[in-house]
Amino acid sequence: MEWFQAVMKRRKALKIGGISAMTAIGSIGVMRSVLAELDFDLVKETRTKMGTLVTISVVHRDVSIARTIIDEAFVEIDRLEALFSRYREGTPLWVLNREGILENPPSEMLEVLTHALEIDTLTDGAFDVTVAPLVDLYSNSFEEMGELPSEVQIENALSLVGSQGINFDRDKIVFERDGMSLSFDGIAKGYIVDQAVKIIKKEGVRGGLIDAGGDMSATGEDLLGESWRLAIQHPRNPGSYLCLIDLSDGAVATSGDYMQYLTEDFIVHHIVDPRLGTSPDHTSSVSVIASTAAEADALSTATLVLGPEKGIRLLNELPGVEGILVTKDQEVIKTEEFSRYEVTI
Repeated sequence: MEWFQAVMKRRKALKIGGISAMTAIGSIGVMRSVLAELDFDLVKETRTKMGTLVTISVVHRDVSIARTIIDEAFVEIDRLEALFSRYREGTPLWVLNREGILENPPSEMLEVLTHALEIDTLTDGAFDVTVAPLVDLYSNSFEEMGELPSEVQIENALSLVGSQGINFDRDKIVFERDGMSLSFDGIAKGYIVDQAVKIIKKEGVRGGLIDAGGDMSATGEDLLGESWRLAIQHPRNPGSYLCLIDLSDGAVATSGDYMQYLTEDFIVHHIVDPRLGTSPDHTSSVSVIASTAAEADALSTATLVLGPEKGIRLLNELPGVEGILVTKDQEVIKTEEFSRYEVTI
């Protein structure tokens, strides 16, 4: 990754359930009136994938071709979801987590793992795909007893966390310690969105947009020949948006304490600091714009863990990356590049 290499040289050496962090903005009535003149149409379809609602939109002159393209994109999403699910019996990730070794791993898994380890290094361990034992501990503790796990349980889970315990090459992935497991939840959805976007970049397509809950990727232009306009949700006001952004060829992802939470006050949620074993207590949400959804996905999670000072500093260092962060006190902090967007509330 060019941005990763550039920064490493500079520094010397990221409750799902109907909640969408971003929303496409536009007047359908106005768009439809323009359609007659431009001879384009907007075809959209929404399906449940990857634990959320995924909407694929394609702008094309031929509705039937657009629908075929959308079907192909959903087929690719299904194929990749079957590789990265850690709960579906028999998937490569399920086998790895169960056996501690995976022979002949899929090339897509190696690609995502390599990228994840780059983010791990870049963030000094704030993003770590071996965090799964901690995430599962919290989830199981609340599900079974309705309370936080004990300090001893957290310490035991922490002993299984650390990307240095992964050995891999083209032929196999191996865990050094029994009980280790991987979760690609903070990066795989973005990667899958990226691959689906490649499907919709076909001849005749004016533009396309994939909305996968907290991850969105756009290509080309909307019906009006403009960049796609998206709204970033406010983390404490579901009916309001934090700001509007314009996106043409790139991606945006949001990580927030409100997306999958274990306590009603959002103090304990699905994102756990892999270094400390607790949910970050300083940040409500982070949205990151990057060239790919995988980068935006991982960096939004990492920045939420790092917090306002370290997280925003990191984003400012990354070429082509920008972001906005909301603290637990609802203070809004933006990177230098993101400052061109006005916060609405």
